[in-house]
Amino acid sequence: MKHGVEVVRRFLTRTADSRTSISDQKEYVSFCAAAASDDRLFATFRHTDPIVKTFEHVDEALGRRYLDVIRRDAPDYLEPPSLERIRRNDIAGSPRLYAFEETGLMSPVTLRYVKVLSDLRRLFGDLTGMSIVEIGVGYGGQCRLICEFWPLRSFTLIDLDPVLALADRYLNAVGVVPRPELLRQGVVRPARYDLVISNYAFTELDRRVQARYASEIVSHADRGYITCNFISSIFGVDSWSRGELENLHPGSHWLPEEPLTFEGNSILVWGGDNRPRVA
Repeated sequence: MKHGVEVVRRFLTRTADSRTSISDQKEYVSFCAAAASDDRLFATFRHTDPIVKTFEHVDEALGRRYLDVIRRDAPDYLEPPSLERIRRNDIAGSPRLYAFEETGLMSPVTLRYVKVLSDLRRLFGDLTGMSIVEIGVGYGGQCRLICEFWPLRSFTLIDLDPVLALADRYLNAVGVVPRPELLRQGVVRPARYDLVISNYAFTELDRRVQARYASEIVSHADRGYITCNFISSIFGVDSWSRGELENLHPGSHWLPEEPLTFEGNSILVWGGDNRPRVA
């Protein structure tokens, strides 16, 4: 993977028309590239403006709502030794930590990742031996938790080059072994996976990129968990509508986002026990 000046220069010269997603912005991608190669920036990357604005913006109140769902669906994650395994997510990047009764000091973003972890277990059971692909990877926090709790056959991360560089450094810092495969958007190739996941990122992609991922990856995945929002038009990105997403995979269903973080958000799932929760 390329780091540093070359990656930054390539992304800074992109035009608005060439953007592939909401997060494909100069400030964000250039910071990811810099933080991946600069010790000082990496040490505090999780509370810097470009990262906070993009995905590290879960506040304490929302963290408590995620905690409510975890308490209901996966209370064992709030007990030792699971809690100590989860806490390792916060040892790199100096995230903003808040004191929660069950967990002590923890990042609310980590609680969001634990909630997704809980959903994956509830919907799909034991993930041991599966091949998983994540579209849109943040800094690798979701990947780390999944790899922490299940020995997988493989884990593949797909994102922009600078984002992958930062995630690779984070996963190295927190000790993820074996390391995931890193696939830059431009070199995505047809493959079959047991499970495809995406936390908002798929629905923030330009429809041309969505179509490629759908045909080469998503349509071949036996299981899927895609948290969807519908805000891309606000940022000038043309993405698929809710109706178009319903045709993404045969047998897919909508589940409610819990907690609801923005009006209209839903989770598209297929495979496993994807029936709507009965109140």
